[in-house]
Amino acid sequence: MVSTASPFIAVVAVVSCLITQVESHGYMLIPEAVPLSNAKKGKKISSWIVQIEPQLKADWNSVQDDTKLIALYAETAKAAGYENNIRKLLDSDPNLYGVDCGYTDPKATPKTPPSDGTATFSRGVAHHGPCEIWLDDKMVLHDDDCCKTFGATVNYEKMKSVFKPIDYSSCSASGCMLRFYWLAFQGSNNGYVWQIYKDCVPLTGPPAGQTSTAITNSGNSTQSSVDGPAPEASSPSTTGSTANAPGTNAHSTQAPAGTASPNTEAQTPTPEGKCKAPKKRV
Repeated sequence: MVSTASPFIAVVAVVSCLITQVESHGYMLIPEAVPLSNAKKGKKISSWIVQIEPQLKADWNSVQDDTKLIALYAETAKAAGYENNIRKLLDSDPNLYGVDCGYTDPKATPKTPPSDGTATFSRGVAHHGPCEIWLDDKMVLHDDDCCKTFGATVNYEKMKSVFKPIDYSSCSASGCMLRFYWLAFQGSNNGYVWQIYKDCVPLTGPPAGQTSTAITNSGNSTQSSVDGPAPEASSPSTTGSTANAPGTNAHSTQAPAGTASPNTEAQTPTPEGKCKAPKKRV
């Protein structure tokens, strides 16, 4: 099941500041991503991998309101064939959108996923924009504005954003790859730029005590659906891009029929404050 616009928000305060540099925005902490040993000089695991002009055609400079910003993104993404699927966009051209896994090591020692159906970012998600979590080729979380939904605030450097619910059961018993994508809108004196994040975390399998629903080689499976990047078709219009990005109907983020609803435990209220998308010099 894919979580979209989840009502469950958890932001956990920590004692000390996690990130101090402006250019460092965080990484997948639980399960923990491992830094790439041969990363570019000066780049950290928490750094964005590329900063580029918005590649979907729209009048981005006309937007002054956070809600309208995300609405414009959702509208243009749908028209371009990327509705509810930023992986299809960000993986379409590594030269433009950054290399696979960013500054994280996809060959690191596999981690055991949390048993509580969560994934934790190293700090509060501080910029408006969509994010996703995938287990191999199955999307398990998408939100068009992870900053708003998962609770980044003015104290984002002293907090952790907790994404939930995450269903790890689609991870094979022999392991899978967790992939985190974030397309962050950074305000600038000329409007907005995109900051791209890609994290990879090898996992050992589903959490202890859970049965994997991944499809086996024989085709037997208890999984209700398998979601992967759509096949290639016509390329959508982009600005300043040479990407031959697939442009089929976007991945649906609705849960399959008959899928049980997520638990309804009390949410942790988000402290007051706004995400960091308003225009400013970068």
